Amino acid sequence: MATICNDEEKFPVTQFVIDDEAGPIGPGGTRALMTSVMGTGPGMKGGPYKLLNSLRFWRTNVNDDGCAAIAEVLRLGGADVQISYLELFDNNIGLRGCMALGAALGQGGNVSLLTLKLDYNTELGTAGVEYLCRGLRTNISLRQLHLAYCNVQADAGKYLGGVLSNQRSGLQVLNVQGNRINGLGLVDLCEGLEMNLSLEKLILADNMIDQEPADQEGLRALRNCLQREQCSVTNIDFMYNRIGVEGAAILAEALTPENKKVKEFLVDLTLPMKAFDSIFRRDAGGKKGKKGGKGGKKKKK
Repeated sequence: MATICNDEEKFPVTQFVIDDEAGPIGPGGTRALMTSVMGTGPGMKGGPYKLLNSLRFWRTNVNDDGCAAIAEVLRLGGADVQISYLELFDNNIGLRGCMALGAALGQGGNVSLLTLKLDYNTELGTAGVEYLCRGLRTNISLRQLHLAYCNVQADAGKYLGGVLSNQRSGLQVLNVQGNRINGLGLVDLCEGLEMNLSLEKLILADNMIDQEPADQEGLRALRNCLQREQCSVTNIDFMYNRIGVEGAAILAEALTPENKKVKEFLVDLTLPMKAFDSIFRRDAGGKKGKKGGKGGKKKKK
């Protein structure tokens, strides 16, 4: 079902929301919709629809061909159709779709897009991240990149690190939850993070960062980043990574009471309480959360 709306629930239309309630529109339907946005179909008059700023496709089988059509709107219509928010949730997007998006978002391309969400595209994988990042490593306008549950492996760490290494990058949120970055990928990602000046929130939850020597090497790389004076990261989600007591001890070297910059560091209660207390922080002015709730613990009476 397509929902066409704006914040005030009246015209002019600023947002398209398309889901699978009446069945997926597929790549053909996506191409038709993008043609209507650009006003390039036979007999269409008036040119691009300039008020659109948000596109959300949820489980509509956009696929690579449909993604390429969206990328063309970003690339060719960026001056007129200034889309700032693009969400392609669970849409079977893979390598070719990422190639098109990367090309559209590279230097000299689109500068209006602020948020890109590609969560649950399991065909995307490491190869898709590589081609997407080829464009994003020269992008200076994107603020949020979400790649949760996209079947991304450790090799993708170097491509994500390449994006972060751009000191002109405006990226503030990087979400790679639910992948397999593990310690090897974390080392490569942190090589870019060492040079980054903009990232504020890093979501690494559920990434198979465990207790092997390679995982501990990744934790040491992250520790070094957090100890860097120029580090801009304030919020880190590390839930569902089984780092153990030794891993917590490595991170605790950076998460000292003197480090006021890191306001939130989330880990779960698979850690023993002492190790948990040494690194857990809930976003409350840098103080450790001890009031219960998700990931927290209650004070003893």
